[in-house]
Amino acid sequence: MTAIPHAAVALTSALDRFELASVRVLEAVTGADDADLGAELVEMSAAKTQAKAGIVVIRFADEMYQALLEIGREPQPR
Repeated sequence: MTAIPHAAVALTSALDRFELASVRVLEAVTGADDADLGAELVEMSAAKTQAKAGIVVIRFADEMYQALLEIGREPQPR
């Protein structure tokens, strides 16, 4: 079982959240919508943190996988 698919889903979700919040920020700034600028900036920050966490999980899972491969390559004692 690998953590990468779950982290990829979290990363995709974070990018979608960030995109939606950024559209709302633009709408709030231009007056096209009654969006709460502060709330949307906070949402963008939360999405950014979620994206960073997803990337860290992917990197960690990759490092663990590589370490397991290296252990498998080592000669086994008899």
